Amino acid sequence: MIYIKEAILHIFDLNSNEPIFSFAGLDLTEKFTFDYLHAMIEKVEDSDNMKTGILTENNPLNQTFSTIPTDFIETTKTLTEKFFSITKLNPEIPPADLLFVYFTLDEVPQLGLFKLNYSDSITHYVSYEEETLTNQLIINRSILPSARQAIQEGMVLNLNTMEYHVIEKKHLIDELAEKIYYFTELFLEDKPQPSLKENISIIKKAVQKTSKAFDDEEFQVLADTKDALVHSMTEENVIDNQVIAETLYGDNHAKKEKFFEEIKELGYVDRAPAEVTVAGPKYSKQKFRLDNGIEISIPIELYRDPDVVEFINNPDGTTSVMIKNIEKIKNLF
Repeated sequence: MIYIKEAILHIFDLNSNEPIFSFAGLDLTEKFTFDYLHAMIEKVEDSDNMKTGILTENNPLNQTFSTIPTDFIETTKTLTEKFFSITKLNPEIPPADLLFVYFTLDEVPQLGLFKLNYSDSITHYVSYEEETLTNQLIINRSILPSARQAIQEGMVLNLNTMEYHVIEKKHLIDELAEKIYYFTELFLEDKPQPSLKENISIIKKAVQKTSKAFDDEEFQVLADTKDALVHSMTEENVIDNQVIAETLYGDNHAKKEKFFEEIKELGYVDRAPAEVTVAGPKYSKQKFRLDNGIEISIPIELYRDPDVVEFINNPDGTTSVMIKNIEKIKNLF
C-alpha cells in the first residue's frame, strides 16, 4: 500500500535558465494532487520501459538520498540543482519541472522523482485597456503532463536498499557529442539493467540473426518466439533464455549456440522480472503482414490450434494461410 508523506515541485525558469525552488511542499489534502502523485508512481512501475538498478555503496548520491526522510525539502533542492546543471547545458533535453514524492510502499520508505516535460497549449487571457475589455489568445509554454499522459523520465528509489526503477530517454549531450541515457549515466551516475522492452527486443534481434544464419523462415520462428515469451512471462514472471532456446531449437545445438552468442553480445539479462500484463496487449496476439497487403491478427491461444489456422508451404516456395471452421464473419467497419 502506498502512503504519501511529502511532495514538492521545483520549477525550471525558461527565462533565466535556472531553477525556481519551492520552500514548502504540495498540499496533499487536494484530491487531484493526491491522485496525480499516485499516477506518476504507477507510470514508472507499470511500464515495459522500466529498468532496474542498485546504487553502489560508493555512489556520490547515496549521502544525499539518505537525508530525504529527515530533510526532504532541502535535499530535493540539492538534487534539483544537480539535475538542472545537466539539462540547462544541453538544449536537446526538453525543459521541465521536477516533482519529488516521499512515500512508503508497504511501510518501506521510497523516493519518487518525476521529470514533467513542458508542452505548448493555447489559452485565453482578459485584457482591459482604455476602458475596453478584450479577450485574447495566448500560448502557455509550460503545460505539464496530465495524470493520463505518459512521462518520458522518472524514478522510484527504495531508500532502504537503494534499488531503483527508472524510465528514461536518450538525449544528445553536447560535451560528449552523442546521445546517452543522461538520467542514469550523468545524474544517478549508474547503469541499470535493460528494461523488459529492451530485453524482448534483444531476443527478437538474436532470433532474426539466428534465422538468417540458418535460412529459417523468419515469420514462423518469430511467431514461435512470441509464443515462448508469453508462456515464460505468464508461468514464471521472467524471460528464461533457456526456455526460449529449447522451444525454438530443441536438440539443434548449432542454432542454440548461435542464439546464445547473439543475446550475450546484445546485452540480454537472463531471468529478469517480466510480466505479460506489463508487456502490453500486443503480446496477446500473433500479427502478420503478407506481401500482398493483407494483415492477419490471431489470438495467441488459437495460433497453435490446427482446427483454427494452418500455414501451408507450397511446392513453388510460396505460403498459404488457411483459416478454418468459421461460422460467422463480422465486418469491423
